[in-house]
Amino acid sequence: MKAIILAAGKGVRLRPLTYGIPKPLLPVGGKPVIDFVIDNLLTCKEIDTIYVGVSHMQNMISSYLAHTPRDNVKVETVSTLCWETAGDIRVIAVEKEIDEPVVIAYGDNVTKMDIGKLVKFHKKMGRSATVALFKVPWDEVHRFGVATLKDNLITEFIEKPEGGKAHSNLANVGYYVIEPEVISRIPYSKVKMESTLFPKLAQEGELAGLAYNLKYWLDIGTIEAYRKANRMIEGILAPPNR
Repeated sequence: MKAIILAAGKGVRLRPLTYGIPKPLLPVGGKPVIDFVIDNLLTCKEIDTIYVGVSHMQNMISSYLAHTPRDNVKVETVSTLCWETAGDIRVIAVEKEIDEPVVIAYGDNVTKMDIGKLVKFHKKMGRSATVALFKVPWDEVHRFGVATLKDNLITEFIEKPEGGKAHSNLANVGYYVIEPEVISRIPYSKVKMESTLFPKLAQEGELAGLAYNLKYWLDIGTIEAYRKANRMIEGILAPPNR
């Protein structure tokens, strides 16, 4: 099974940090962000290859990954066009000839979760896609893609509800599983998964959702969010053994 990490952003809102360090390698609690994502993906023993979609400082990211090998799993970068989430998925899938279910992960969030559980649930549901969800405060729903869940199916998916008006506070974690037919529906252009395909799949009854009880979920999209993530992670992660 293959996985794709979407990490093509240049981290403009994180400058000046990202002038010299690619966003996926920014450390949170002394650990590069991309390592949190890879560790989550490795909880699924079926994954044997991880493609990291990048568009900025690719050589630096490739060099880092080459010097931090993972047993029995191949991790490599793929150059993308910054065509948003869906567009970059299509580019990578075409280049790497992916014709099987694939796990998608966003490369700028820090959390800890069992992706093996998500894949198992996806197979059980037998739908075109399955999104990992978690509860967020009601006053923050405007920041997320929000799903209304009924009997393990997402009946409505709204990306960043206008004015924070939503029927649910279950938000997209940034991990999901999609079938090959979903990839084939993505236009070969700049398009977002969250505002185009997810709402359509929900209307068709083809979008499942699995709610997680996460201990933490940290965003590093801006300088302030990055600082906050580093402050918070010190109280979450145990110090390394000395």
